[in-house]
Amino acid sequence: MTDLQPHRQPRPTAPLSAGARFIRGFTRIGAVVAVLVALIGVATTVVIAYDRHNSAETSYQSAKCIASLARLGYQFKKKEYSNALDYSVEGCSGYYHSYTPLNEVIAIAAKPAPTFVTGDAPSILGWGLVITGLIAIVAYLAFWAIGWLCAGFTRDA
Repeated sequence: MTDLQPHRQPRPTAPLSAGARFIRGFTRIGAVVAVLVALIGVATTVVIAYDRHNSAETSYQSAKCIASLARLGYQFKKKEYSNALDYSVEGCSGYYHSYTPLNEVIAIAAKPAPTFVTGDAPSILGWGLVITGLIAIVAYLAFWAIGWLCAGFTRDA
């Protein structure tokens, strides 16, 4: 009674042909490359979207500073060798609005503060993720195609 074996047949082994090994190997390489492309692309997209949002916030704060000075009656002087007004005074950053007329800067300051959702960041994030996904798919398919092509030149015994 102790010599009973479970009712399980041993699995027959089916060795892969050389062509199947090529396709499987290159498919695995393609999967790894696609994951790396996706990770790098998602990280880059998030950083770019975050940077664009921070830039919009800084521009808005600069416009608010310039508009508050203009409302107090401050007379902005022109830049040296240019007709543009110099907004880099009294702690305001004039970098974002260097060649923007004063009435447009006041209009920017009158708008509501930019948020992540209302700015350019969502479209940058969306397009970045779409492009990243497409590049990852192309990388995977390219490696699969290389494996398929190499498999065509192998000789099965």
